[in-house]
Amino acid sequence: MIPVLIPSLPETDAIVPYLRRIDQSHIYSNYGPLSREFTAKLCGFVSERANGAAVAATITGNGTSAIELALRYRIAGRRGGLCLMPGYTFIATAHAAVNVGLEPFFADVDPETLSLTPAIAERALAAAGEDVAAVVVVSPFGAPIDIPAWEAFEAAHGIPVVFDAAAATLNLTHVGAQPVCVSLHATKALGIGEGGAILTTDTNLVAQTTAMTGFGFSASSRVSEVRGGNYRISEYDAAIGLAAFDGLEARIRQLREASLAYVEGFERIGVRMQPGFGTEWLTMTVNALFEPEAADAVTAAFDAAGIQWRRWYGTGCQAHPAFATCRHDGLARTPAASAGAIGVPFFPAITRDQIGEVCACVERALATL
Repeated sequence: MIPVLIPSLPETDAIVPYLRRIDQSHIYSNYGPLSREFTAKLCGFVSERANGAAVAATITGNGTSAIELALRYRIAGRRGGLCLMPGYTFIATAHAAVNVGLEPFFADVDPETLSLTPAIAERALAAAGEDVAAVVVVSPFGAPIDIPAWEAFEAAHGIPVVFDAAAATLNLTHVGAQPVCVSLHATKALGIGEGGAILTTDTNLVAQTTAMTGFGFSASSRVSEVRGGNYRISEYDAAIGLAAFDGLEARIRQLREASLAYVEGFERIGVRMQPGFGTEWLTMTVNALFEPEAADAVTAAFDAAGIQWRRWYGTGCQAHPAFATCRHDGLARTPAASAGAIGVPFFPAITRDQIGEVCACVERALATL
């Protein structure tokens, strides 16, 4: 069997030096020295790739809580009960909106990029009416987001935008004041086990959301100034994160080599992938894009060959019972896009031979159509 994904974090020996620092400090949580160092490394990493922007960060316990806190900050004092978002996203996006008191309004996606675009959002606004308090824009599977286009959208419509860029930590070429929320889950290219972050150039947003992660306490006070909870990471999480940064360049090389092997193999047999994958951006959740009937043939061939596969976002949030009553814009192109996006085996240690087996299986399946 070829597994669809094997999460991998730094091994024990790489983490031990950071654990010894915890032993020496006797600080285990509450924004300790390792947590602060990890935050600084993450900000520096993203700033370097985002045209030198002065990126600041709030570190959270997971990616979903990052979206929740960013939404809570951005909708404060606003009217409206709807959160516009793509129907084709991981279900965490919808849960995050509900957890801050908003009702998801699902919008269609572009079938080529699998993403919500400003043009689609503008049409969805007309269907949703005047009750939209925020828009959550999703990076599908880590693909880069056209953030300048969404900055223009927010300026034109006066509706705050939050980015769910869960798998896109390696692919952020622009970060501005709008919050970019990433996941640091073990399944991500940069993972610490469980964790998340809000990335932005808005230092007030970081100050407020960081306070929210620690019961509303500001940096210099034990008085709860804003409503929050306990959304922090421990020093042990930060230790894994620092070890992950130590090995990140080698990991990126592995991911790039495997990605390009897929690009080469699928190009040869005429299979589409998300635009720019492998050549411009990297991820751990790799998809091949088919027409629905071809996807069914491919998945059947995978099952017969012992090759795992996944529809990472299912068929959309609207298909889940918890969100089946939510309004939407008709989702005209979402069913075909979601049916045709098949997650193929991908992980840092995948071999070229395994990728070759996957591509050959796809080629045989398509030959039967």
